[in-house]
Amino acid sequence: MTQTDMESENQEELRLLRESVRTLFDRAGGVGRSRKLRDSGGGWDGEMIRELAEAGVFGVAVPEENGGLGMGLAACGVIAEEVGRVLAPEPVVATVGLSLGLLRRLCPDHDMIGRLIGGDTVLATAWQERGPNGGPAEENCRYADGKLTGNKAWVVGAAEAQGFLVLAKGNTGPVLVMVEAGADGLSVEKLTQADGSTMGELSFAGTPAEEMAGGVAVPDALDEAVNDTAALAAAELVGLSERAFETALEYIKTREQFDKPIGSFQVIQHRAVDLHVTCEVAQAGVREALALMDSESDPKVRARLASRAKARAVTTAKKITRDAIQLHGAVGYTDEFDIGLYLNRALVLSAWLGDDAYHRRLWFDAREGEGAAQ
Repeated sequence: MTQTDMESENQEELRLLRESVRTLFDRAGGVGRSRKLRDSGGGWDGEMIRELAEAGVFGVAVPEENGGLGMGLAACGVIAEEVGRVLAPEPVVATVGLSLGLLRRLCPDHDMIGRLIGGDTVLATAWQERGPNGGPAEENCRYADGKLTGNKAWVVGAAEAQGFLVLAKGNTGPVLVMVEAGADGLSVEKLTQADGSTMGELSFAGTPAEEMAGGVAVPDALDEAVNDTAALAAAELVGLSERAFETALEYIKTREQFDKPIGSFQVIQHRAVDLHVTCEVAQAGVREALALMDSESDPKVRARLASRAKARAVTTAKKITRDAIQLHGAVGYTDEFDIGLYLNRALVLSAWLGDDAYHRRLWFDAREGEGAAQ
């Protein structure tokens, strides 16, 4: 088989994967389902988790020898784009990037991997801590004698998860431990975000925990998993931007002023073209970054690719959703119209794992470090 044939086969697999996931979400109700879940408390649908698992979604990036499909981040990006298009609240990116990303690197033979892939359980990853000034702080959560003590912040999906993967300090170094939801000494504070989704603040007071892995491999695996997740969040923002633009385009084709659709006005047409180009450039950039991350083994290079993708996607999502609101006029600010849901989700996803300014700074610092080393 030639290189061209292999690339064509790969693109066909991605196309079929996209169609499968899009059909699944459309059949479930699309963005209307997400709105209903938001209005009912900001959780997710357990049945949808199981359907996604049956479609193989959670095992896409897991190697075949560990029970996954071994298709890589580029395939995960296709799924993330479809999640973004319908604002699905299910923690697909967090599960694939963080939870499974950590487990497949640190304990690839643990049976929890199979449970996550099969949709039997959902684990939230708790790795950040809040300092006295409200910002991120150094890790102080302690694990000793099978007990966990301390606090964790900004935990995605904490309220609905069946358990937690927690990064902590052990007696001999960093450890990854697992805590069951409802364990003794565990307190979960639910915090509502701008889009109606929730994050959690965790508190551990002598909470029983199972050690999954330890040593210097833990922080290294965390860095890799966070970079993967940031790149996948960029893909989710690309899907969100694409659908937000389509929604605005549909509106300007039907909204009339002076007995004409406002889309017939040249200034609106020029603006729509600019948004289309912006969206296409971001889509191409993020997909390229994910494909390169699949073939790259150097953690520093992969980190730069992830930062490049996230910075581009955040800038694009904020521009397209804000401009789409303006193209809708005053009604764009009402909850009746879906475009506001896309703006709010864009704000939340943009902040998660670092916004565009943060990732541009990381990218430039890395490039300057390379130059100084040469």
